[in-house]
Order: sequence, then C-alpha cells, then structure tokens
Amino acid sequence: MTDIEVLVREKFVSLKNRASDALAERNPQLYSLLDMYFSGKKYSIGMQITEDGQKAGDFTIHAEGLKITEVQSGVLAPEVPHPFGVIKPYVIIERDIFEQILQDENGFINEPFALMRKYMADITIKFMR
Repeated sequence: MTDIEVLVREKFVSLKNRASDALAERNPQLYSLLDMYFSGKKYSIGMQITEDGQKAGDFTIHAEGLKITEVQSGVLAPEVPHPFGVIKPYVIIERDIFEQILQDENGFINEPFALMRKYMADITIKFMR
C-alpha cells in the first residue's frame, strides 16, 4: 500500500467517521435530516490526489447512507444516482492540502462548517461524463 493509499484508506476514512459521529452528537437535527435523506442509498464519490499538479492517485469511495463501505485505489468511478439519472462527481486535491485537512481533525470535529469553508478554495469538483 502506498503512502497516499494509507492517507485515504486509514486517515481520511477515520476522520470522516469521527466527524460524522461528532455531527450526530452536536447537531442531532441536522444529522437526522442527512441520515434520513441518505439512508439506504448506495453511491460512490471519486477523489483524485495530485502532487505538483500531476496525478498521484485515483480513489473511489463507496458509501451506503452516511457510512463509507469501501475505498478502491487506482479507480476513478464515481456514481451518485438521483431522480433524473446518474451524476459522477469527483474532487481533485493537492496532497499537501489533503494532509493539512487530515491534521485539522479537531477543527472538523468542533467546527466542521468553518473548516470546510477554509479548504473549499483548494478543492476542485468535477463531473465525469
């Protein structure tokens, strides 16, 4: 397993789970609304990590409801079903920014929306055809 795979498979998934648990604890109404919307739905989001603008790794993060069920390395195959078909969103993020996000764990747990605003300018969201 490469060091980028370790960042995504272990650190990112762990951070997402802890942040989700903290959201459920601190904002139960919002968590309940999100859980109700995503409950029983299977979807996948793509993530492309770059280093100095060059692709370093592709990942597909599979989820059911609000829980991540699997992370595929070397594959960029996002799929989010919605009433009008399927969209295929993926994010592109530089490795150093991704590592900063992972280091800001307490911020994501205590003030997730403020921290999301901080990093949104460094994340590109694209859609595959």
